[in-house]
Amino acid sequence: MSASRIGVVVALDAEAQTLYSGTLSHERVITVSDQLSMVVSGMGPQAAGQAAEQLLQSGVAALLSWGTAGGLNPDCQAGDLLVPEQVVWNGRHWPVDPAWRLTLLRQLSSRVPGGGLCSVSVPCASVAAKAELRAAHPESRAVDMESGAVAKCAARACLPFLVVRSVVDPASQALPVSATRSVDAYGRPRWLPLLGGLLRHPGDLPALMGLGRQMQAALQSLRRVQPYLETARPS
Repeated sequence: MSASRIGVVVALDAEAQTLYSGTLSHERVITVSDQLSMVVSGMGPQAAGQAAEQLLQSGVAALLSWGTAGGLNPDCQAGDLLVPEQVVWNGRHWPVDPAWRLTLLRQLSSRVPGGGLCSVSVPCASVAAKAELRAAHPESRAVDMESGAVAKCAARACLPFLVVRSVVDPASQALPVSATRSVDAYGRPRWLPLLGGLLRHPGDLPALMGLGRQMQAALQSLRRVQPYLETARPS
């Protein structure tokens, strides 16, 4: 494997499919192209950290956290692209590689905000939880569950690190209970819990449909970045 490869950590199948059209496998290194390798980790920092370690052992030269996020800043809307300058996780600030970030931003035609990204261990699903997190970290525009663990692995290996995320749910939107309990670790629907949840909370249906449209907008934003990943490389 080429030592110049970028290793991409992706939590969800839908996020991975913005980079790779082949058959997905989980927790295994997938060769996306000559310059990109990927592991679909599943949600959460422990899974993301394990995926990052797999990529490091395969010989990648940089780590990229790729996927979706929840908005913290009220300005963030569904589909907004974020390339944060730092990740806040476990009380520490983990900076991304500034030169790599700048190289990517120069190739994107649209303006992409900086700021920070919070990384957490449990879903930040309610409006109150998002507000509390933003109050503690006002520089952070969004929240995810994987980037902090990937940042830590990159720092330990002294390798460049970058985050590309797109917003699904804004700060003013709570995730329906049916949404958080009816998918597996890779974002695949669990139909029986979903149907049971809708029977108990039929009012969740419009919110779930709206969330699906927002997810598609976020994935489309990631697809717009995908062509630049191999040309905007860390130095």
